[in-house]
Amino acid sequence: MTIEQSTIALVITTLDDSHAADEFSGRLLDEGLIACVNRVGPVVSAYRWQGKVCRDEEYQLHMKTSLDRIDDLKAAIERLHPYECPEVVILPAQSSQSYSEWVQQCVQTSP
Repeated sequence: MTIEQSTIALVITTLDDSHAADEFSGRLLDEGLIACVNRVGPVVSAYRWQGKVCRDEEYQLHMKTSLDRIDDLKAAIERLHPYECPEVVILPAQSSQSYSEWVQQCVQTSP
């Protein structure tokens, strides 16, 4: 299996409700911004917010997209996400050529 240089990215965000996470990721799939998403959780997130340490149950979304669509995906997350300050972690990823081509094909144009 040949591994390609980064042409895709793994984008991570969290939401506090499984139904909301499914709806959110469904919208991104419908808009052609991600090829695939994995919902993980619930997970316990510990973080500092407005001067306090918080611990909450959340659902983590692992979304796969092309590097070419990152700006469009970030804009959609800002527009659709219910959090005031949503997590948006972008990790360029190496993958097999066939997987990378599939991701590219899924997100190359908006539906």
